[in-house]
Amino acid sequence: MFRPILENGKVDLIAEKNNKYLRMQIKTVQKAHDKKIIPLRKISHNMGDYKIKYYTSKDIDFFIGVDLDTESIYILPIKLVEKYKSTIQIDKCTQFKNNFNQLELIIRNNNNGGNDNDEPLTDNADGNVVGINNI
Repeated sequence: MFRPILENGKVDLIAEKNNKYLRMQIKTVQKAHDKKIIPLRKISHNMGDYKIKYYTSKDIDFFIGVDLDTESIYILPIKLVEKYKSTIQIDKCTQFKNNFNQLELIIRNNNNGGNDNDEPLTDNADGNVVGINNI
């Protein structure tokens, strides 16, 4: 079980490898009418105060959508998320489904002096590699 350090913060998970960090926000995939969507903002109601929080590259590196029905994980780069206001349909982000390799690309790109013989961030990374610059 994961518990955020700051309950109302924008970062849910931090992954570290070789002193390089990735900040992630995690949301459950929801059903809206006949489509599955990932909510891309946080709406909070606190003591009558209504606030909407949007996520930017200043806050996080990746937005993670977890589909509990299929046990699939959508790893969305923040550059993609910033193009949408409130939600994204999962059928528009299939190239990011279970695409753990893109996390490794970021770690390696930020890892000065590292080499490709380093241990991978995950052992079972499947899916197509999609670089952030291709979004």
